[in-house]
Amino acid sequence: MEKKGFIGKLKILSKPAGNPQWKKAAKSIILMFLAALIAKMIGFDNGLRAVLFITLIATIIIDLPLPIRKIIPLALAGFLMTFLAFVSSSLALSSLPVFLFFTVVWAFFSLSLYIFNENAGLFGFMIFTGYFMSVLLVNNYVSPLNWGLYIVLAYLVASILLIPKFIHDKDDILKMVASPYDPQTSLEKVLRTRQALSGVPLSKRNYELFRIGTYLNGFRSFGELILSRLSGESKDIFSRFMETASQSSSEISRSISNHEKEFDLKPIDEEIVKLQESTDDRSMNAVLDVAHNIRSFFRRVKELLAEEETSSITMKIKSPRDSLQEVLKANFNLHNMYIRHALRFTLAMTLGLLAVYLTHERSAIWITMGILIIIKPDVTSTFNNMISRVSYNFIAILLAIVLGFIFPHQILVWIAIIMLFFFRAFYPTYISLSVIAMTVFVVLIWPGGTVFENAVARIIDISIGAIIAFICAYLILPSRITVDLPGQIARTIRANQEYVKAVIPTEEMFYDHETAVKYFRKYSLEEKNLESAIKKVDDTFNDVGDDVSLFNKIGTANHKLAADISTLPALIESGATLPDISRFKEHLIDALNELALSVDKNVVLPRANIDGYYGSDGRQVNLENYLDWIISDVKFLQEAVEIGHQTGALKKYRDMT
Repeated sequence: MEKKGFIGKLKILSKPAGNPQWKKAAKSIILMFLAALIAKMIGFDNGLRAVLFITLIATIIIDLPLPIRKIIPLALAGFLMTFLAFVSSSLALSSLPVFLFFTVVWAFFSLSLYIFNENAGLFGFMIFTGYFMSVLLVNNYVSPLNWGLYIVLAYLVASILLIPKFIHDKDDILKMVASPYDPQTSLEKVLRTRQALSGVPLSKRNYELFRIGTYLNGFRSFGELILSRLSGESKDIFSRFMETASQSSSEISRSISNHEKEFDLKPIDEEIVKLQESTDDRSMNAVLDVAHNIRSFFRRVKELLAEEETSSITMKIKSPRDSLQEVLKANFNLHNMYIRHALRFTLAMTLGLLAVYLTHERSAIWITMGILIIIKPDVTSTFNNMISRVSYNFIAILLAIVLGFIFPHQILVWIAIIMLFFFRAFYPTYISLSVIAMTVFVVLIWPGGTVFENAVARIIDISIGAIIAFICAYLILPSRITVDLPGQIARTIRANQEYVKAVIPTEEMFYDHETAVKYFRKYSLEEKNLESAIKKVDDTFNDVGDDVSLFNKIGTANHKLAADISTLPALIESGATLPDISRFKEHLIDALNELALSVDKNVVLPRANIDGYYGSDGRQVNLENYLDWIISDVKFLQEAVEIGHQTGALKKYRDMT
């Protein structure tokens, strides 16, 4: 395996995570100028820059792809945190000790939110960015009350975005319900959508459509894994079936989104007949089960779409309730990578902002900004981020210098506005382009100095900030990672196994919420470690795309298994009574144990079957098909692990530093 060089790392770090958000960018820019115009009209001249910046942040929060009932509390939290940040900076002008106190509190509190989950951590980072900007903007000429009024104005203008969200909320939810049927939607994205919809009241039909869509998406991924193992005529026949299934699935997605009631199942029925005619080929027996399940999903969806919605009953997708006490108990210590990161971040940013507080010089501001955008939880990520951000800034500097030589100052102001538009359009899907656009914007509008002087100072200062960030990551409670990727996969599977033991009740064991949360958190930690290990493989080596794709599928299947297991405690906590499923629990534990052993020891073991779910009295039980989900997750994992053995992927990546 050949390790990636500088260019290889840059390519990996430049990969887009989606499409540019042109409409959202246009809305943000329009509302920013509307807020600035209103501020000018009512005499808020001293707060124009604050109003522009806060409006931009507020529009990013409000325009997140979430249901309206989740956007509103998030926007309120953003408003409150921004208000407190500016008030803190205003009070901090009174003395240096007060400033140091607020800076330490804001830095550590904001970054420690990563212990909850990635989304909470990103929200925390945005909170601290607001505090960072407040330190740059707040001065003695404006009272704390006025800073509060600037924030109120910015959020009031940004809240205009809530109007179309209110109007189109049902349509937006329908699009989310339809998303699992889109063949381009990955299982990982489906799970993010499920998290976004959790707790949101859905009609019985929409609830069922999304539930089936999630299950269908998993089976489609399972079918793709099986397809990769076939050859010859068998592969051709099943490939045509999967293509037809994808076309039918796309048609279903459009039907749900457009409130349509009909779609054609004839093509999928014809492909099923061809599959059945080829059953003499033993290799096709393995795919018939998948094909019949996919067709049964399509038929059920057709029935649901044809039904008239007359019931007013709503249902909610359940998710496990996290205990704040358990989260803090399990994670608020130096063994947690994110707590060590929060401490490093706090020290680095306190020193940087102290220089800004005392001097307010351009170099101090840009060096601190460099630390802010480059320091990451571990040495490897910080180094990779340093390579990418400094490189992107260098490209941006060259572009800014060229623009400065070609255009007069009046035109450069408009170009800066265009760059701000590009920043919003490319954030967060094209990080490389968003960084370039923001740097060009800063260089062109920075007061004082020529474009060339600002550009040179920017690249020097950002480089100094990058070096400081790397030194902090390397020397202060370093999180150097030695990776055994197959071993980490095994640990993640075993964490799921322990979660099963803690969650599924038996005659001898009752369900306990605190124990369930404890083991769910343990699984979450292993899942994060697995994500980091897979990313390290992708960042380190060339030509490992197939292996990384397989590992991502294994990681996603583990995540889905944990999410599906979590529906059981959610049912219990909602007051439902589970039947005795002791035999199912035993089969599931045995299957996960053999999977973990197979991966950890790199040995091929026969599949442990989970044929059905029966109680101790031998009678089949039904839990709204939740157990079906779990069985399909395990089968997916078994298939992926077998491919890992066949391709040799599970032999490699056992000692990476």
